[in-house]
Amino acid sequence: MKLSLIEALYKKAQEKDWKPWDLQSELKKICENVVAVGDDLSFVLKFEKPISVDLEKIMELGGKKVKIYPYKNAVRFDAGYIAFDGKFLRISRDLEKEKLTKILNFITLPED
Repeated sequence: MKLSLIEALYKKAQEKDWKPWDLQSELKKICENVVAVGDDLSFVLKFEKPISVDLEKIMELGGKKVKIYPYKNAVRFDAGYIAFDGKFLRISRDLEKEKLTKILNFITLPED
């Protein structure tokens, strides 16, 4: 999976005020790795192998480390958040696009 695919999922989530189940159906058309959409319209991706994330670099973007169950690592910003643990990555659609683009530079996805 390419990071540009995550940006495409984010863009789709931004298109309108979705119902969670409708957004999940639309995102699954783009990427089969989408496993869930939350009530807040955040989306969860599951990978074959654990992802690598530079938590310190993400926090340098102005985020605060928080707990978002069941994720071991989560960073909340003024608008939106990102959470990750092992093979899972959860992205809030409320994140600013510029911030998401920077965050994606600090994520290493497993090779397909």
